[in-house]
Amino acid sequence: MKARKSPTRSKEPEFDRFGVLLEESQKFCVAVGLHKTLISEIAKSDSDWAFILKIDALLETASKEVVRHGLRFKLLNRVIQNDTLGDFVDALPMAGRTSLLVLLDAAGFGPEDVGFIAATRKVRNAYAHNIKLADVSLIDLIKSRGDKSELIKYLSSIEKYEEKALIASYEKDGGMLRFLILAATMRILFLAYHLALK
Repeated sequence: MKARKSPTRSKEPEFDRFGVLLEESQKFCVAVGLHKTLISEIAKSDSDWAFILKIDALLETASKEVVRHGLRFKLLNRVIQNDTLGDFVDALPMAGRTSLLVLLDAAGFGPEDVGFIAATRKVRNAYAHNIKLADVSLIDLIKSRGDKSELIKYLSSIEKYEEKALIASYEKDGGMLRFLILAATMRILFLAYHLALK
C-alpha cells in the first residue's frame, strides 16, 4: 500500500498586516520629527492614562498633517504652502463645527476612522480634565460614561460583538483594548503617511 501524499501548501508568504502597519507608522513618526521607536514605547506605557494621552497626541498630529497637505494647492508650476496655512491648521480644534474631524470627514476619511479619532479624543479629555482619573483603567473609565456604547464601538474596531461580553473580556485582559486602539492608531498613521508625507 502506497503512502498518500499530503496536499502541498502554497509557498506564498503570509502577509504580515501588523508588521506593515508598524513599519509605516514608524516612517510617519520619523517624517514628522519623532523617534522611530515611539509606537513601541507608547505600547509599553505604564498606565492607561499615559497611553491614551500619547495616542491622542499622535492622532492629532496625523490629522493635522492630512489637513495641512489638503490645503496645499498648485498655482502654475508652484505649490503654495506657507506658515500662515500651517498656523491656521495648528489652531483648528479637533472637534466641533469647524474642526479637524469635520475636515477629515470632508476629505473622505471613513466614518470608522473619524469615529475612532473622536472617541479617542473623548477618552483623552476625560483623563486630561480630571487628574483623579489618572489611576482608573481605560475600561472602567469607559463603563462610567453615558456614551459607553459609542466609545466601545469605535475604540474596538470590531464589526459585530455583544457589548457585555466584549466589556467582560476587556476587564479580564486590559491589554486587549489597548492592542485594538494601537492597531487602529497605526492604521491612521499609515493613511496619513501615504496621503500627506510620503
